[in-house]
Amino acid sequence: MSEEQLEELKPEVLITFGGMIVSKKIKQFLRKQQPNHHWHIDALKSIDTFHCLSEHINEDPIDFLPKLAVLPLIEGTYQQKWLLEKEKRAAKHQEYIDQASFSDLKVFEQVLGSIPDNLQLQLANSSIIRYTQLFDVNKTLAIFCNRGTSGIDGSTSTAIGAAIVKKNQTLFVTGDLSFFYDSNALWNAYIPSDFRIIIINNSGGGIFRFIPGPKSTNALDYFETPHQLTAEHLCKMHQLTYSFASNLSELKERISDFYADSEQPKVLEVFTDKEVNEKVLKEYFNFLK
Repeated sequence: MSEEQLEELKPEVLITFGGMIVSKKIKQFLRKQQPNHHWHIDALKSIDTFHCLSEHINEDPIDFLPKLAVLPLIEGTYQQKWLLEKEKRAAKHQEYIDQASFSDLKVFEQVLGSIPDNLQLQLANSSIIRYTQLFDVNKTLAIFCNRGTSGIDGSTSTAIGAAIVKKNQTLFVTGDLSFFYDSNALWNAYIPSDFRIIIINNSGGGIFRFIPGPKSTNALDYFETPHQLTAEHLCKMHQLTYSFASNLSELKERISDFYADSEQPKVLEVFTDKEVNEKVLKEYFNFLK
């Protein structure tokens, strides 16, 4: 958004609770377009994330927030401005996705749209969670993301542990580096037969092509961890049913019965081209403007 658009969306009052906001974009927006009042609600901690805290309300959010519901309504256009911007971006999002080349972005459209109701969705981080947040995800899903050392440690272990204790079917969506790094998680006898893993294999650390820094130097060679590995032999060793897809038609075919009952857990590995992924995602963000 332009500075003028952001200024129009500047809030008068900002109410926060919980911990620090992770999103760099939100932090930049609210630090530059500072609200007139910032209230942080927490029984113990006062967090001044946006450098404009005006009131620390020492109360549990569950006790405080209902009090706002009884305040008199005031006519305004602030919500409508945000909703209009969201509606415009959503239309452009779908327009771009419909014509996008086979890439990580297109894969996530297919994968997220294929998930049956009421599953537990476990997400690895870095690219996986960033791509997922670009889509409206089925609201019946219970969604979790695990943050480990350097972004890759323990995601598979967490997903399998959660699948063991949860009655609902669990789907784990992960990148190749995170999956291979934590492959020992597959070495146990308790993985439910309805457990599912989808691996987005772009041959090593695609996130470093998008975040600022690595690509502008020779550091990309050291960050990306390029490889030609697949999960096929790991799946065979650990007695998981394995399939793969390298294009859109294969992905649609493989995923059509992916969640059906089976005697073994299933793994679907989707191969994408890192160069295409980079081009498609950068064009996507430019298209949304």
